[in-house]
Amino acid sequence: MNKASKFIIGILSVSTVTAGVINYKLGDTIKGLEEEIKEKKDQNKLIEIKHEDLGRELVRVKDDKETIENKTKETEKMNQYLIELFNGFNGVTYEQLNLIPSNLYGSAFPRNQLHYELIGLGLPSAENLWFYESYISSLNFERKVPNWVCQRIRIEDFKEKIADRKYCNFNNNTIQVPNHFKQENKDYWGSGWSKGHMVPAGDNIKSQESMCQTFLLNSNIVPQDLNNNQNFWYRLESFCKNQLINRFKSVTIISGPIYHHPNLIEQLDEDQLKSRPKYSKQTQKKFVKYEVIGDRNVAVPNYLYKIILVEPKDNNNNKPYLLGSFIIPNVPISSDAVLTDYEVPLHEIEVKTGLQFFKKLNPQTDIQSLCESDPINCMMMTEKDLLPRLIGFCRSTRDINDLKNEYKHINWDDNLTNLLNSKSLEINQIEELKKQEKLLKK
Repeated sequence: MNKASKFIIGILSVSTVTAGVINYKLGDTIKGLEEEIKEKKDQNKLIEIKHEDLGRELVRVKDDKETIENKTKETEKMNQYLIELFNGFNGVTYEQLNLIPSNLYGSAFPRNQLHYELIGLGLPSAENLWFYESYISSLNFERKVPNWVCQRIRIEDFKEKIADRKYCNFNNNTIQVPNHFKQENKDYWGSGWSKGHMVPAGDNIKSQESMCQTFLLNSNIVPQDLNNNQNFWYRLESFCKNQLINRFKSVTIISGPIYHHPNLIEQLDEDQLKSRPKYSKQTQKKFVKYEVIGDRNVAVPNYLYKIILVEPKDNNNNKPYLLGSFIIPNVPISSDAVLTDYEVPLHEIEVKTGLQFFKKLNPQTDIQSLCESDPINCMMMTEKDLLPRLIGFCRSTRDINDLKNEYKHINWDDNLTNLLNSKSLEINQIEELKKQEKLLKK
């Protein structure tokens, strides 16, 4: 082999080795590129998946946004409806509420802890609600009287006397009641009916403002038989604030009128029986009849109801509430009548009024009978205990004589006799001064 051949072979060997090295390096590079490409593809796939997820999330967000916008529109419509409903129910517009001084005229919304506690028991209805300092009232614009009035008293309410009823007067400053639905004092003039408090003024001695709010005609007053008002009804009120509050932690009371009690039944005559519709077996007609008084036709209830719910002092053991419900005829009540004569099941009052009382409580587990639990729980003050108040009501010598004749069956002790004589002397002096004034005018 000559030198040229050897040289060429040497070059080819070097070239082959070089090519092998180059091929090896190119293989690594290609492999690296392929792995990089694969990694990029995987990343792109992840990005595509993320894009798809973001796309779905965007669609969901858009759907949620549309749902929220629709709900907001519906809520706005509902709010507008509720405002219109409120305006129609309360006789004062929603916008005007902020202009009403709540401490003077009450409020359409609960304002204190008492209100929320009473709401927690379940209010009887939501018609024309109005919240006063010491009570909640549901007003009946047609009858010009409350449907119900709810209060709560505790022994602490009577520790200090600040208020005096001589600074209060009956009025119709019920700003939420349209003028043509308002009671007026003159509706009672000459009617023979007294203005009967549902929440007693005497239950509000701790605040002059709350006492005067009990004199609001549409909110707390109904036409009531005078004898009933001054005697049996007063003894019932006194029973709550003088006896029950000393034995129980709190006393919640709901009072109101009853009209829907069929009190007039007419038998069908022969002609009416013959003209009855086919298949009718009716032989009589039943009517609900009640009196109205004054130019405003204020409705006189046939009955009054009072529902008393007491909370035990030691309620750590989850003792049930005690409840007594009573229907009182709106007529003079016999002097020998006792409270249990008028006790009825709560259901009976609900049927006659269309109201539901204390519906947040379970009647099976949360409530027991007030009178059955202990007879002393339903023993009111006697007529003799009432006499000091009746003596205070006397305004003339005739009133004094009528009182002595009406209660001559009672044993008048020295204290009662002295009180009566003192009142007689006071009246005689007033009557004598009036006589002298008449003589001077002549």
